[in-house]
Amino acid sequence: MLLVALLQVAQPGDSASLVHANGRVPRAVTAVFAERAPAIDGKLNDPAWQLAAPERGFRRDSPSDGNPATNDVEVRVVYDRDALYVGARMFDDRPDLISRRLNRRDSFGDFNDVFFALIDSYHDHRTQFVFGVTPAGERRDGSASDDTNLTLDAGWDPVWEAKTSIDSLGWTAEFRIPFSQLRFPPSDRHVWGVQFRRDNRRAGEAADWQWSPRTEPGQVSKYGHLIGLANIPAPKRLEILPYSSSQARLTEGLVAGHPFDDGSETSFGGGVDLKYGVTSDLTLNATINPDFGQVEADPSVVNLTAFETFFEERRPFFVEGSNIFGFNANFGQDRFFYTRRIGRAFFQSALGSAAFVDEPSATSILGAAKLSGRTRSGWSIGVLDAVTAREHARVADLPTGTVREVPVEPRSNYGVLRVKRDLSQGQSGYGFMATTVNRAATATDFPFVNRSAYLGATDFYHRWGQNAYQIDGYLAASSIAGPPEAMVLAQTSSARYYQRPDQSYSRFDPTRTSLRGWASQFQFSKTQGNLVAQLVANVTSPGFEVNDAGFQQEADRIRLAALVTRRWVSPGRLGRGGSLSVNPTQILNFGGDRLATQLNLAASLETHSFWSINLDFSLRPSSLDDRETRGGPLLEKPAGAAAFLHLGTDGRRRLSAFVGGGYQGLGEAGRQFNTFVRIAVRDGGRFTFSTTPSYQNNRATRFYLGAYADPTATATFQSRYLFAPLQQHVFSLATRLDYYFTPSLSLQLYAEPFVATGDYDNPFSFAAPRTFRFLRYGDGSSTLSIDPTTKAVTADADGDGPAPSFSYPNPDFRVRALRSNLVLRWEYRPGSTLFLVWNQNRFGAGADPRFRLFDHLGGIFDEPMQNVLLLKANYYFSF
Repeated sequence: MLLVALLQVAQPGDSASLVHANGRVPRAVTAVFAERAPAIDGKLNDPAWQLAAPERGFRRDSPSDGNPATNDVEVRVVYDRDALYVGARMFDDRPDLISRRLNRRDSFGDFNDVFFALIDSYHDHRTQFVFGVTPAGERRDGSASDDTNLTLDAGWDPVWEAKTSIDSLGWTAEFRIPFSQLRFPPSDRHVWGVQFRRDNRRAGEAADWQWSPRTEPGQVSKYGHLIGLANIPAPKRLEILPYSSSQARLTEGLVAGHPFDDGSETSFGGGVDLKYGVTSDLTLNATINPDFGQVEADPSVVNLTAFETFFEERRPFFVEGSNIFGFNANFGQDRFFYTRRIGRAFFQSALGSAAFVDEPSATSILGAAKLSGRTRSGWSIGVLDAVTAREHARVADLPTGTVREVPVEPRSNYGVLRVKRDLSQGQSGYGFMATTVNRAATATDFPFVNRSAYLGATDFYHRWGQNAYQIDGYLAASSIAGPPEAMVLAQTSSARYYQRPDQSYSRFDPTRTSLRGWASQFQFSKTQGNLVAQLVANVTSPGFEVNDAGFQQEADRIRLAALVTRRWVSPGRLGRGGSLSVNPTQILNFGGDRLATQLNLAASLETHSFWSINLDFSLRPSSLDDRETRGGPLLEKPAGAAAFLHLGTDGRRRLSAFVGGGYQGLGEAGRQFNTFVRIAVRDGGRFTFSTTPSYQNNRATRFYLGAYADPTATATFQSRYLFAPLQQHVFSLATRLDYYFTPSLSLQLYAEPFVATGDYDNPFSFAAPRTFRFLRYGDGSSTLSIDPTTKAVTADADGDGPAPSFSYPNPDFRVRALRSNLVLRWEYRPGSTLFLVWNQNRFGAGADPRFRLFDHLGGIFDEPMQNVLLLKANYYFSF
């Protein structure tokens, strides 16, 4: 009903004013109707371009001194009934030095020559659609929906055309942007926000058509205006993208006689993506049987903590438009909507329940749909619904060989609603968000799974003083429900540890069938001038839980923080710009225990030779830790300090490097050291190579091993908590090699060898709460024995006395892995793509903790491998 009400208020009105909220009148460019559209060939020689008056006078935004651009730009805009056309000439006094470098689409991190057209077709002073092209024809596009915290959604890939040409005056670009790819309210005459931008690699500058000082907050709200658009017919916005794929998988190292897998498997698939323009400003996206076979693999990690590892979303359907579901889909410390929950790994695995298992790698997504857009009355709308399948695994028991099915995932429905309303040309706004997860899970098949999970949140922001000041915040509530076994898992999870014996404000109840909580945040910001600041208060109650649809690592937290930054945005004696920041932080739990008091200092500088220097330093006095004993009593965290230095060379060069390193001293708790080097080689044309060797060396004097009940351990509440020194080494070598035959045909290689070792020493027992004191096993009356064959450890607190002993297998480890992709990508017509993918993964683990880097890197190729060959093709239809 809420969505229906929002649609009913979205009625056409008068054209927006040409005056900004701060009283300024920005520049305006007039789009001229062309009876005969220009041919998109990058030449700018069509008669249509002569109908439009040229716009010039670009000024430097980076460095932000407002001086005229080293080389000016001339822009013209025309349109017909189907599309908007932008023609631009980038003048250059040395056309022979113009960059011809190609890169993958949407390579925003590559500082190249680029011309951008940024369009606020909603004219809400917050939303922009970005279109850019390099002299070699590489396209860059994306969207963003927040004026102050601008996060680009590069997953938005519209179907549009761009061509370029280099001549004696510089280089030229022609854009054809179909109106069907934009979103705008219905009107006889349109006024859109617009900005044109040129990145000039050789000059080391970025220049804007509508210039404004960087010390003034906001971006889209300061754009100029595009006028002259009249009587644009409602575009036909039905796009269909069917696909078909075939895949072959070859795996070595399987157990002989495996009844389900002989090491080879072939499969065929198909599905369809659909995009439909419900109105000119609302779009429905749907996918049936989506395929994500060409998606790049996640990096290898060894996670020894109690917290889940966060991985970025890479699936195109979920990446595109993700920013509509929140301010970067984030509320404070947590991410209320984490799309990787849809199609996630299973809640319960059949592995270990039988000798042989045939189990899908992830949950199948039967279908998903999302409605997103923005109404003329200022409402942004995002609605998503997805259904995942009930999954089973086949298992074979020994010695009978009986085959049976084991349920591993219930059928589930995920829903998300996000609505926001902007007021006063983006000066104020408020919004609501809701997520729902419902699972068809019976207590018999899925006793440890939540049946339902709901979240509701409201947020707001308000800016004043010509956008110099802002307050914003949110309030959220969550509720999960399920059988007692599922609620025990929720209460004892690493986010809250209700079972902690030395706290009384959260009660552990093994009969509970629901859990509820709340979270809130309030923030004040000064965003104008060279001195900017933030004050933040964030509170998360112990029962707040969003991990069914979102991503959350901690609850039971009160965070207070401030950030003050002095920035230099114009060139000075030391460099082109820089900043100096101070950031004090304090964290408490709901029991009032001080968990962290920290002071961070950060400095950055870009030199006149385009090198970058970043330095971070932090100080932390001793505090308490309510997570380290993983459900046990509080442990003291010794005082520590850390320093990090990052140094980058001139990224415009054919050879560039980025070097970083850091050291963290943890006092009695140990130390951590990490370093990396990123080297990039570009031939100036079709070839790009980069490699990033990374190394970590961590020494923890006390690392958690486990816990066991012991009635004699009265000091630690009748339990003993075991810790041991741990020496850990981690090395990875992420490498990319890209070759571009044309802007639409590329060959891309990604490979990441990975090695990790962990060497544990003899264990200790935690001695007393709120201290960092430990008792060594083997001292006094305690005993320690290690099996000479298996290296299993048995610890006894008082020898042959009444205290129970605790045994655990050898925790030492060595992991070697390789993840690699080779992808041939060909966009054989606009919107239609052919993928040919070869994926090879290798993985092996052992108990030898010795770190011998070159032996391990060579040994990776002795590990069992899996090869996957994939062919996928889709075809774009537009009606």
